[in-house]
Amino acid sequence: MRAIFTSFALMLASALPVRADLPLACEGSNPDWYLTYAGPVAVLDFGRKTQFDIPQRSVAEGRADWPRAYTLIAEADTAILLVDEVACETPHGRFPIRAHVLTQRGQTPILLTGCCTVAE
Repeated sequence: MRAIFTSFALMLASALPVRADLPLACEGSNPDWYLTYAGPVAVLDFGRKTQFDIPQRSVAEGRADWPRAYTLIAEADTAILLVDEVACETPHGRFPIRAHVLTQRGQTPILLTGCCTVAE
């Protein structure tokens, strides 16, 4: 499963560089999750904290800045972070960026939804 997921992640994230690679602080609820992204690493807290390397960053074909995709790879886990500059709301407030995280628990794929803001 991991090899298939990793191949899919790398296909999703083309070789186009992200022009404005901003640090992000993201969160979602039901279920609760948190993700921070800064440069070459991201940390996802979803039941346990996992630090990911980010070997691939891209923007959608034919677009200048948004939506963006990040491929996240850790020793035992993988994930894809998709973000778009669209107003988003959680129980904790309104945010300028919508986020989706595709990851897994064992062999079970999980899609998390939430919001991000530019981190300081």
